[in-house]
Amino acid sequence: MRIVGTKFYGHESALCLLDTKQKTVFAMSTERVTRIKHDSIGISPILQAYDFKDIDCVTHSMADFENKGRDNELRGKMTCNKDLELLIRSFYNPLYIKDLNISKKTRKIIILKSIISNFPGVCNYYFIRVKRALIQENSLNNKITLTKYIRKTFNKFSLFPKEIEFIDHHLCHACAAYFLSPYSSEKALSLTIDGKGDGFFSKLYLFNGNDHELIGESLASFFGDGDHCYLSIGHIYQNFTEAMGLRANNDEGKVEALAAFGSADQNLLNQLKDATFIDEKSLSINFDINKIKPFYDINFLKSKRSIIGDENFCSVVQNYLEDTVVDYLNLVYEKYPIKNLCLSGGVAANIIMSLNIYEKTNFNNIYVLPPMGDEGTALGGAILKATQLNKDISWLKDCVMPYFGDEYSREQVKTALDTFDSIIVEDQNANWPEEAAKSVAEGKICSLFHGRMEFGPRALGNRSIIGSPMMEDTRQRINSTVKRRPSYQPFCPSILEEERERLFKNSFSHKHMAIAFRMRQEFVNDLPCAVHVDGTARPQFVKEQDNPDYYRYLKELKYITGYGVSLNTSFNLHGRTIVRTPKDAVVDFIDCNLDELYIEGYKVTRK
Repeated sequence: MRIVGTKFYGHESALCLLDTKQKTVFAMSTERVTRIKHDSIGISPILQAYDFKDIDCVTHSMADFENKGRDNELRGKMTCNKDLELLIRSFYNPLYIKDLNISKKTRKIIILKSIISNFPGVCNYYFIRVKRALIQENSLNNKITLTKYIRKTFNKFSLFPKEIEFIDHHLCHACAAYFLSPYSSEKALSLTIDGKGDGFFSKLYLFNGNDHELIGESLASFFGDGDHCYLSIGHIYQNFTEAMGLRANNDEGKVEALAAFGSADQNLLNQLKDATFIDEKSLSINFDINKIKPFYDINFLKSKRSIIGDENFCSVVQNYLEDTVVDYLNLVYEKYPIKNLCLSGGVAANIIMSLNIYEKTNFNNIYVLPPMGDEGTALGGAILKATQLNKDISWLKDCVMPYFGDEYSREQVKTALDTFDSIIVEDQNANWPEEAAKSVAEGKICSLFHGRMEFGPRALGNRSIIGSPMMEDTRQRINSTVKRRPSYQPFCPSILEEERERLFKNSFSHKHMAIAFRMRQEFVNDLPCAVHVDGTARPQFVKEQDNPDYYRYLKELKYITGYGVSLNTSFNLHGRTIVRTPKDAVVDFIDCNLDELYIEGYKVTRK
């Protein structure tokens, strides 16, 4: 059976094709296709880019169709804009999210051109606007409307799914985390944490094989006006991010990184903690609305920031997140003493939170879903549907690396390379890992493009920029010429599994850069670009069976330098998404100051 799971529209929209007969997974997020970071256009670009066939059913990770005090997302955002937006984009080629912000005058001109070239498409847009206004605000009508819209979208690409099903947002998160974890044949708890998925910001499930039970949930209560008025841990963290002058739902990692340089102001931290309480009986996290309201006032937060300083301000919300989740999970463990814990949801991207769970709770076995954000719900929806149909998915536990994207043959790569006149191409064939290691050991910064693309926010050796963690200037070079990130943001290391116990005090074999561990002090000076100011690193521990070529690269580094450690960051230029195609790889290589590109055995340099 071929099951398609979707995060159909909005932030981190994505599609997953689960083929239970062929035992394969394909997963792709919209932003990787459009190359517009955080693109919310929906999955149409994915359907257009890939030739899907014989779809049996489609799932969408949304089950809440009720209007909760503001313009319904279905009615206000999805049905009226997507067709027209896709049409408009056909007249210009945006490369960055800022390119989508065109003036009203320009938009009118583009719409006029669109009318001339695609009259039915524009008429359909305005028809949908009228239809939207007539939709009654009730669950049934909204569900019917969205079902029709999804079916119409798939039919446009000659796909005719027999069934369309809506699944709870958090259950999709939890299923993906559990069934891709090493504990999928055992009892395990699966905790989801985000901003407001389906009206909740956290749910806790008990899994045992194909059976699951909801044992705790935390409501994202709505108050006031605007998108930020949802009571949740995720939104509180977003508010601090916005108060820092950063982009909410995008730059939370910068807040986490900067927090390591500060010390939390205890008065503000206690005020925030005092507004939060845990119900032991229902296993829910709740808020005193009167006490928490100041933390939804950006001006209040900015004033506190100016008094206590940026680092200490960031440390407040980071400590609050860590302490709240640890306290909650310790209560959970008292009621459910199960060692296996799976984590997912956008908040699970906070690696220091996961480290605190590992160090301060009794959960010995922790798995963080690599696509922990909303793109992962597409994967979880497909998996859950497969279990409901009694399909065998036991093979998923062998998918230990999220290499679920597309791949390209050497012939396809060579054809793409031949279209560029400004590069020199050398065929290294099977020897490229050793050649790349020699270059990195010499201080060069290189990029890798081989095998299947990673699904999720982390590059894990197949679409990566690599450099030496032993050289002080590596981080500065990548920050200034490629990533253009603040200097306080750490980079992640890829490390041979056999180096793990030597380099770290207390760790486990984590493969996905989603949890931090504390490096032994005697190695910090030798690996300055792999360690943050707090002595932690967010590693990818690599075994040979996980990625044979990347393992060979690290093995050669070990032979040359004495350390099987490489700096590893995603292969993309600032403002763009991780490269998807060979053309993307060459374009980003040319546009930034990388020394070499290794792409399916070919070594690429500039003329």
